[in-house]
Parts: sequence; C-alpha cells; structure tokens
Amino acid sequence: MHMQTYFANLFGYDKWASTRLLSVFEERAPVNPRIYELLSHMQSTQRIWLDRCLELPQTTERFMSRTPGKIKEDMENYHRDWMDYINSLQPGDFDRRITYANSVGQVFSDKLQDIVTQVINHGTHHRGTIIALMKEEGFPPPGLDYISYTRIS
Repeated sequence: MHMQTYFANLFGYDKWASTRLLSVFEERAPVNPRIYELLSHMQSTQRIWLDRCLELPQTTERFMSRTPGKIKEDMENYHRDWMDYINSLQPGDFDRRITYANSVGQVFSDKLQDIVTQVINHGTHHRGTIIALMKEEGFPPPGLDYISYTRIS
C-alpha cells in the first residue's frame, strides 16, 4: 500500500469515528462542556496542521467555541481539504520536512509523514477522553475501533 493510500484511509477512519461520536449527541446534548470543547479543538488542530503543511498562516485558533453544527461543518470541510492535500502529494513528499512554529513560537522541522500521523493520533487520543466523559453521563459509547471501520469501508 502506498503512503498516500494509507493516510487517505486513516483520514477516512478519523472522519468516520468523529462523525459517529458527534452523532450520539443529536438526541441529547452532553452536560459537560468539555465534550464539545474537545470536539472543537480536534477540528482546530486538523486545520492548524494543514495550514502548516501548506505553509499558510494559521487560520483558526487551537481552542475556540463551536456549536455542534459548526463542528460538523468544519469536520466535513477540513476532511475534504486534507484529502485534497494528500491526493496532491507524490510518494517522495511524505519524507519532506515541514518547518513551522508551534503555538508558543518554538520552531520545529518534522517529516510530513510524522505530522500526518500526529493529526490522526491526536484525534484518537481526544476521542478516548470524550468516551470517558460520555460514560460519566450515561451515554452508550459508540464502537470506534479502526478494525470496525475497515469492515465497512
């Protein structure tokens, strides 16, 4: 499997898992505001990393308030933008280094493949936190295992 296909598949999983998670709250909103804060943060960081990869100025804030509708809208848009970017890459591009400054101004230079992996792992990390918060409120956690995604994709 080529890296382009591999990462496109992981972004498909990421969107599927986040969409399933967000859909749990369509019938009943969570009480803990941290749930929507984390879902919003996940979208922001996806955009921030893409801006870095495209060498664009940062177009969103790491922590910002979004409605559930705006979270879903940004999830769709950022997923599309990431897929367009990944599909535009050549195999050798994944070894290219991206130089950027983080939120406190520290400059780093990382391989594109490591940045893309970071984006996916960041989402997985926060979905796990959200699942724990959901359980505290009695929400049934949706199955978000990657292997489940592969069976339907």
